[in-house]
Amino acid sequence: MLTIINTNTNPRYNLAVEEYVFKFLNLDDDFLLIWQNSKCVIIGKNQNPFTEINGSFTYKNNIPIIRRSTNEGAIYHDSGNINFAFVTTNPELIEGDYRYFLEPVVKVLQGMGLNAILKNKKDLYVGKDKVALNYQNTYKSKTIHHGILYVNQKLHYNKLIGIKKTSGLVNIKKHFKQEMTVSMFRVLFLHELLEGEVGNKVYELDNLDFKKINQLMDSKYDNWDWNYGETEEFLIIKEYDNRMIVTLIIKRGFIIDVTVDSFENTLKIENALRNIQFTEVELEKALSEFESIDTEKMIETLMY
Repeated sequence: MLTIINTNTNPRYNLAVEEYVFKFLNLDDDFLLIWQNSKCVIIGKNQNPFTEINGSFTYKNNIPIIRRSTNEGAIYHDSGNINFAFVTTNPELIEGDYRYFLEPVVKVLQGMGLNAILKNKKDLYVGKDKVALNYQNTYKSKTIHHGILYVNQKLHYNKLIGIKKTSGLVNIKKHFKQEMTVSMFRVLFLHELLEGEVGNKVYELDNLDFKKINQLMDSKYDNWDWNYGETEEFLIIKEYDNRMIVTLIIKRGFIIDVTVDSFENTLKIENALRNIQFTEVELEKALSEFESIDTEKMIETLMY
């Protein structure tokens, strides 16, 4: 098993690395990836970032929303998480076999003095506390197991963002009897999973690898069309300032139809909003000509 030493905390880049190794790096070796992300919300492929996430909180706290390629629910990340991924071509692996990947993780955590156990085939616990999320995916002959360990995350952010999936999760740090920073945990975790052979098992990305990873990041994970524009058609009905009921039909991130119910003449407002991108920037441009509208208040009403 090989590993890639990745100290980059840009979640867009890290998603690209993971997908590149999983789908496009065609080597016979299995891979172990370990990384951390700066604060972000990563949503499932079919989720709606406009309605399923507290956009006001993420916007005000500069937390980017990024869409991944699989269908699991939204997950908040910060530097208190350790992400790990096993990528394998093992032909004998049974689909959905979480124990194959998680038993080594349990063994490593137990070696750190933690009472780690596996419940319900894929739930990782330390004592009575669930401390991780796990999911799997397949592509051609490959299987990827992605895990997220909660070491010292700001767990209260999940509720503020509107994420329910992490309810009940507890940070591993609670169970350490001695000082253990997230950085220390990461180094030890990798060392033990590779049985002390890290130096001999590093795969060095070359210039072509980096070029393909950056192309994937730029075209997908750092692209508004992917993160927001992939959203299916949906309806928003909001009341503005006790004066107007605004109804928007949004498809692929663009307002395709608008109606504004009001005693005022709102035809020009409807025309200004129709067929524009549903973003703060485009809404501000469209609304700036209307002196009777508080642009900032209207944007907050429509988007959050």
